Amino acid sequence: MRKYTLLLLSLFFTFHISVEAQSGKGKLVGKIVDKSTASVGELIGAIIIVEGTSFGTTTDVEGNYNLELPVGNYTVLIKYTGYKTEQAPITIQSNEITHLDMAIGEEKVDLNEVVITSKIEKSSSLSLIQAKRNAAVISDGISSDIIRKTPDRNVSDVLKRVTGASIQEGKFAIIRGMNDRYNAGYLDNTLLPSTEADRKAFSFDVVPAALIDNVQIIKAGSPELSGDFGGGIIRINTKAVPEAYTQSISIGAHYTSTGTFKNFKEFSSYPGEQFNILNSKRSLPNLEEGQLKTTTSFPSLLEKQRLGETSKLFNHDWENKEINSPLNPRFSYVLGFPIALKNNNKLGFLLALNYSDTRKVQSGEISSYDGSGQVSDFNDQLYQRNTSEGAIFNINFVGAKSQLSFRNLFNSNLDRNTIVRIGKANITDGIDVNNVANFVNFNRLTNSILSFKQIFGTSVTALNLNASVNYSNICRKTPDYRIASYTKSQDDSQFNLSTGDFFNSSTGRYYSELLEDVVGSSLELSKGFNDRFKSNVKIGGFYQYRNRDFNGRSFVYGGVLNDEITLNPAIDLAGKHIGADQLYLVEKTSDDIAYYHGQSNVSAAFLSVDQRWMSKLRSSYGLRYEMVDIQVDNQKFNTEIAQILKSSLLPSINLTYNLNERVNLRAAYFASVNRPEFRELAPFAFYVFDKNADIKGNKNLKIATLHNIDLRWEFYPSGVQLISLGVFQKYIQNPVEFSIDIAQPFTTFTYQNEKAAKISGLEFEMRKNLNFLGRHKVFNQFAVLCNFTLVKSSLQFNEGSKALANRSLQGQSPYIVNVGLQYESEDKKWSANVMMNRTGRRIAYVGVDPKYGQTRQDIFEAPRSVLDLQVSRSFKKFSLKITCSDLFHEQQLYYQDTNNNKHFDEVGGDRTLFKYSTAWQSTLSLSYNF
Repeated sequence: MRKYTLLLLSLFFTFHISVEAQSGKGKLVGKIVDKSTASVGELIGAIIIVEGTSFGTTTDVEGNYNLELPVGNYTVLIKYTGYKTEQAPITIQSNEITHLDMAIGEEKVDLNEVVITSKIEKSSSLSLIQAKRNAAVISDGISSDIIRKTPDRNVSDVLKRVTGASIQEGKFAIIRGMNDRYNAGYLDNTLLPSTEADRKAFSFDVVPAALIDNVQIIKAGSPELSGDFGGGIIRINTKAVPEAYTQSISIGAHYTSTGTFKNFKEFSSYPGEQFNILNSKRSLPNLEEGQLKTTTSFPSLLEKQRLGETSKLFNHDWENKEINSPLNPRFSYVLGFPIALKNNNKLGFLLALNYSDTRKVQSGEISSYDGSGQVSDFNDQLYQRNTSEGAIFNINFVGAKSQLSFRNLFNSNLDRNTIVRIGKANITDGIDVNNVANFVNFNRLTNSILSFKQIFGTSVTALNLNASVNYSNICRKTPDYRIASYTKSQDDSQFNLSTGDFFNSSTGRYYSELLEDVVGSSLELSKGFNDRFKSNVKIGGFYQYRNRDFNGRSFVYGGVLNDEITLNPAIDLAGKHIGADQLYLVEKTSDDIAYYHGQSNVSAAFLSVDQRWMSKLRSSYGLRYEMVDIQVDNQKFNTEIAQILKSSLLPSINLTYNLNERVNLRAAYFASVNRPEFRELAPFAFYVFDKNADIKGNKNLKIATLHNIDLRWEFYPSGVQLISLGVFQKYIQNPVEFSIDIAQPFTTFTYQNEKAAKISGLEFEMRKNLNFLGRHKVFNQFAVLCNFTLVKSSLQFNEGSKALANRSLQGQSPYIVNVGLQYESEDKKWSANVMMNRTGRRIAYVGVDPKYGQTRQDIFEAPRSVLDLQVSRSFKKFSLKITCSDLFHEQQLYYQDTNNNKHFDEVGGDRTLFKYSTAWQSTLSLSYNF
């Protein structure tokens, strides 16, 4: 091990010294593609010549090239058989990378039609806009250079800035008014599974923003993409291996207005947990079957003795320490370098690390109602500490006609929460509560993908082979969720420890673990043809296997506390009070529903044809066939809970008409599906303390089918400027919604199919500098970013439905708005940005028509406006940045619109179900480039 460490250190210093010694030289890098995007795209083996010198190179399997040159001004020639030779002037500066990308055409194409970009620093916004402009499908996105100018910490923060996207509960994506379950996620071309124990959704807050290159939302279907989506496919691309040696480090301090430098209650932390290593003290003891179960609600003396002795095996540390919350640390590190090999081959490495530790405090108000009026009224104080760590390690080999890459991402999050709750559990009977909940949520995502690309031939008619295999692992644990519940009736003089049969109303403990393994593979063959349509044909296949195990076990305290009640769980529930004649734990796990095993096999085959009709019309069309086998069972009892075995034939067509070099007209149609997730099919109920509600599945859910239509106009004035306007419509059969289960006496949320839904919307996006205001150069230093989405939906309900007529689809907001102003000084040393996001109200939980239950009607999430600010100053080797986020810090509000006037009335009868405070936040960070 020591030899390997010394070798790595030697390599690091060798590369560092060699780069520092290269003053007087710079690099020219870029990509050469076929301007008629209907063919293969990348031009392999294109010749790059620096006129008047002996310098030159050729493009690799991705159409990329890399050439080291002395400082100076040059003219570069691009040559490729059958294409017009093009030229462009460049300037090389010391230790800088100059980018020259070209989209070239055949011999008859005029020089003024060639698309050329050249600048000192790579603009990934420009790269993303070019990809969007030349793509066959409709998409929107955001790139790393924009992300760096925001306070965004993770992908969920980033997504809310993309046209048509919003975020719910801080981590779940809603695209075009369709909630999280209708959206698919890709990480480096790997289809992502659900990360959640209680819903079909990927938690986008697990991927740090510092580790990504760009995020794209693909809004139209294509045969080579998953057919299981309705709103959009969210494609996350992590950092690629750099063209030149790079090493940087960033440290920062984060402040929250409600938490930093204030009193903070922190549940017991153990060694290693600051780095997300769960301590064994949180683990469930190794219990024999039935060791903590009883035959009746009133255990015998022998049972009490058994329960008391077994309960002593648990950890009884309930201490909540009070500390003065410090500033929250931030850290990131990136190291990347290429290695030149023989025959113009190259090998590249990238390592990226990210770490944060955040404490925040929220206050909340939680209420519940029944037919007689308000039942409960709680005031919560939530103390949360989140530690997040992420890493990327990528290796990439590029040859003349082949490429092999190995990409790896690891991320983990550990949330340690304490909720102090006081209030009325029953207003009518006058029952007061004083509760404390301590719980930890642990999430870990590991993703690895090995991909291979081989080109057979050298022209645009070459055969392209793309293949990949991938493995993902998801681990989600809630180890030792504890609730200490104290109640006092009108006749009591003091609080009593609440014991009983139900975890949601008693003092108890809960343990859960979700483990999922995902194995996938894909194969794609594509070939271009020199026919009059410049056709490109793709065929391929896809396979994904998922295996999930979930188990949850709940325990309640029984017996009597003999000592005086202190309202301090660290004393009242200490180990000395555990025994046959005092307190003991009783298991209340329901064996038939507390465990489930899910297994899914998805196989797909596709055919795609990309053609150019005449010179301006491009068509991309094809067919995708998918077969899915989803099984959910209880292996403990060898019983099947649910199974779905169904095939789908999914056609799609995308049309692009080039009015001129700057304007595209697009039209698209595609069919897609939306399948239930394991958790949605499993009838297991889990109590959520902060919502004071149960969540359970529905084994009778059906697959939803969708038909989607898009029209869009796109205008690209120049560079990173863009204006687009589009409309879309979706028709859904059997849409799935998250709803209130009115058959349950306690507040319970579940999943249900409605008959059909229709969604119509309009999208607008603009990125434009302000030079139209005048000729002064200062106007070129400002740019405005704006996008908004207007959406309307309607539903057809099943016969006998009790839903409110004319309501919108669950999760759909009538509008989403993003507005921003950016400034960058002429010397690029100063930059400033202000951005605002607002999302309209939406149904968070579907209820019923008030005539069937006034207190069980739809629950709305109120609109919020979020204002962010960032200012940065760059120096030769380092940069300083200050960000402020959520400056309005408007409360998060969930309510029932009792008077149906489309907005919340604080005075006037609207019922508040959940209300949470928020905080404005600020981060000061210092980055250094080696």
